[in-house]
Amino acid sequence: MDLQCLNFVSNIKKNHMNGRILELFMKENDAWDDMITRQKKEIPDLEIMISAIFESKKFQDDEIASNVKHLKSEMHAQETCMANIKEELAKQQHFLASEKRGNAYPIHTLLSQNALRERIRNVERQFLDLKCNYLNYLANTL
Repeated sequence: MDLQCLNFVSNIKKNHMNGRILELFMKENDAWDDMITRQKKEIPDLEIMISAIFESKKFQDDEIASNVKHLKSEMHAQETCMANIKEELAKQQHFLASEKRGNAYPIHTLLSQNALRERIRNVERQFLDLKCNYLNYLANTL
């Protein structure tokens, strides 16, 4: 009887812990979604600023126009990448919610969360590189 009681308590703790981990993953994903949303809102402002700066300049040459065009295309690529990762986040949130309802926590959940985490880090790194390149370009050109 004591062994049966210990198994019951162990199962309760395990299921509670599984649910807690899934909740933490979901909160982590919400925070990433907020961060990506804020970063994504910056890109159109950066594009407007660079357009306003260089369209008002009369000294523009082909190299400057080419560089501005390249920066703008990088911004559009980053927006697309961010939209894709937001879709992945939404799918992962749905997946985690279904896992939570089923009281299951297979290794696939952990692996998919880790893979998503790595992709989000890459998107964030790309955004910071884009912003840094943008600011460096402005500092060197103006």
